[in-house]
Formats: sequence, C-alpha cells, structure tokens
Amino acid sequence: MSPVDVKRYTKPQIGLHNIMALLIIGLYFFGLSLESFPKDVRGVYVNFHKLGGVLIVVLLLARVILRSVTPPPPFPESMGAGFTKIAHLGHYALYALMAIVPLSGVAMSLAAGRGINFYLFQLASPFEANKAISGPLHEVHEISANLLFFLVLGHVAVALYHQFVLKDNLLYRLSPKGK
Repeated sequence: MSPVDVKRYTKPQIGLHNIMALLIIGLYFFGLSLESFPKDVRGVYVNFHKLGGVLIVVLLLARVILRSVTPPPPFPESMGAGFTKIAHLGHYALYALMAIVPLSGVAMSLAAGRGINFYLFQLASPFEANKAISGPLHEVHEISANLLFFLVLGHVAVALYHQFVLKDNLLYRLSPKGK
C-alpha cells in the first residue's frame, strides 16, 4: 500500500495523539523523579505533576469526543481480523490507563488531604488525610502508571514493526501530510 492510498487521522487527532504521548512520557519520568527534589520545594513539583495529570484527563475527553465524531482510519487490510481485534484491545487498554493513572493520582491526593493548586484558584481536598485510603490509591497510581508506560512502549514498538518490517505504512495514518 503506498502512502497515497493510506487514510489518515485528522490534524486535530494527530495533534492530540502527539501532545498526549509527550505528556504521558514526560509525566512518567517526572513522577519517578519527584522524591529526588528537596522537601521544601517538592510540593511545587508534585503540584505540576498533578496539573499535568488533569491536563491529560481534559485532553483524553477531547480525544474521545473527537474520535466519536471522526472515527479513526481503518487498519491495513493485511492485518487480518485477529490482529485488528488485538489492536483494538490495545487501544482500549491505553485509553483506560490514560484515565486511571491521573484519576487515581488526583484521588490519592484528595484522600491524603491535599488539594490541587490551579494558580488561578485552588481545589481544596474535601477530606481529612486518610492513609488507609491514600496508600492503596498510591499503589494503584504507581502500578497503573508503570502499566501505561510499558503499554506505550509496546504501542510504539508495534507501530515501528508495522512501518519498517511489514511495510504496510501504518505510521502514515499519523502523518499530517502522509509522508
């Protein structure tokens, strides 16, 4: 299949995909480094991390709405029904984890009695700090973030395999110009 024959995502879909990919990878590594900041400034960086998670949720909602209005282009016919089902499951898992990771992080923060500073306004936690709830939510956040990161790596590896080994031009679907 030549690049000219490949149907592509719309430019807004491509933009959302790429922005979210950069945010997710960046926030993953930023989250891993939070403990390395001095305690007196760590809260500022934790808040940036939270704001990034909130941004991911907002962008995910936009992405889901856009996807319902403009369905994605079809997979290459060479994939077959079985691989197409696996690809769909992989995408559903990505979308689920893109919601679970930030929402569990916000829930963990609120359960710990900490709010979110949006700088124009603050969202205070309506709860007293409760380690019995915030501790397990921290585990959910950490485990789901690791799962998301490794699923993203797998997603990239499969896309590169399609592009360079199978040569079915799958990555052209994400090219604004088809090149």
